[in-house]
Amino acid sequence: MISGGESTHKLAIIVLEGLKRAGLPASPRNYELWYAHLDGRHPSLTRDIEIAADAFGKVTQDNADALYRAHLQRADLTSNVVDVITRMNAEVADLSELVEKTGEHATGNNKTLGGLSEQLRQSTEDYPAVGALLEGVVKVAKDMHAQNEHLESRLAESADEITTLQRSVEDIEAEAMKDPLTGVANRARFDRAIYQYIAEAKALDNPLSLLLADIDHFKGFNDQWGHQTGDQVLRLVAEVMTRNVRGTDTLARYGGEEFAILLPGADLNNAIRLAERIRGAVECRRLKKRKTDQDLGAITMSIGVAEMHDADSAGSLIERADECLYAAKGGGRNQVVDEQSLGAPAANSGAA
Repeated sequence: MISGGESTHKLAIIVLEGLKRAGLPASPRNYELWYAHLDGRHPSLTRDIEIAADAFGKVTQDNADALYRAHLQRADLTSNVVDVITRMNAEVADLSELVEKTGEHATGNNKTLGGLSEQLRQSTEDYPAVGALLEGVVKVAKDMHAQNEHLESRLAESADEITTLQRSVEDIEAEAMKDPLTGVANRARFDRAIYQYIAEAKALDNPLSLLLADIDHFKGFNDQWGHQTGDQVLRLVAEVMTRNVRGTDTLARYGGEEFAILLPGADLNNAIRLAERIRGAVECRRLKKRKTDQDLGAITMSIGVAEMHDADSAGSLIERADECLYAAKGGGRNQVVDEQSLGAPAANSGAA
């Protein structure tokens, strides 16, 4: 891992040496990818690089490009889309409020003009000498009344259009937070949710648990049956997991073949039970090729489970769940490992 105190020159040397060992040219995209890998803040990227590397540690340019799109380019795109949508939503809300106020003012003016017109008619009867002048004023009032009615109609149409636009923005924002392959939340949605859930859990003194799950031998599926079958595996696993979570939970594709589930209100024991239920449900499903109906075998998952501690940050909670996931993979796969079984202190003990 690269530390923040090392010089820029030394960082560059480490990154360039890493690219050389991987057999990749030192292009700007490759340099950015390898820097993110060695920086240590993208464990899912590091894991995917290790999977993509051959026995000699080499990574093809095609694989490097795919990793860049999945871990860096897509994240930047999602962030930019969400930022644009947020700003657009704010502008639309301001415009909607202005339209509403303008409509209210127009309605009030119409009522006032109507009252004045009636008074002017009465004055004409009482003072015939000023009749012609008052008739002119009445005509102007009528014209203004007609214009206001037209304005009110257009404002009503604009308000409807704004409401439709706001709904469209909400739909776009929801789509930007969704993984296009599996239909579950994406990493950007998970990153936003974990900070929100931690803040709420601490404020209300409620439990919060995290599951990190990884599909076992996923690279083997891709190598043996191709990426389309690999995509089928991801969709099937996401479908099984979706059926087992609550509406208040957040299920997200964390990266590659790894999924994460945030469980607000669930303590460690409840989270372990859910993890075992998901693991068993996935194992029971048989994967078949769509065209030939050929049985490709069972899918299994390794799952790590951690519960939020009083002093936890998002990073420390993820780190403990990730340690449990590594233990499950290292212990033979197709199993659930929780932080208590690793000897971690109990939740709410004040450990970070």
